[in-house]
Amino acid sequence: MDDNLLNVKEFYLFTFVSTSNALKAESILKDQSIEFIVIPTLREISSSCGLSIKVRLDDMNKCRQIFVDKHIKAEKYYHVLKEGNKYLIKEFPFSP
Repeated sequence: MDDNLLNVKEFYLFTFVSTSNALKAESILKDQSIEFIVIPTLREISSSCGLSIKVRLDDMNKCRQIFVDKHIKAEKYYHVLKEGNKYLIKEFPFSP
């Protein structure tokens, strides 16, 4: 099984209100002990910004708390499960 974050089938995705917020989140996460990648927002998710941050299931709460503490304006976060060519997505509001 490939453990590379790019290839995991189940993960969390954070979306942002603007590209500048997504880039600020990326910059802050680089200094943390969280594995993440910045990816284009999935077509299945309607978002005002085209960038999202993908994290492992185990890192979601830590990542969310960092965004709250550092005043990063995340829009929403999503639990995503990829099954074949389809994504099963559950949306959550991002409220501090």
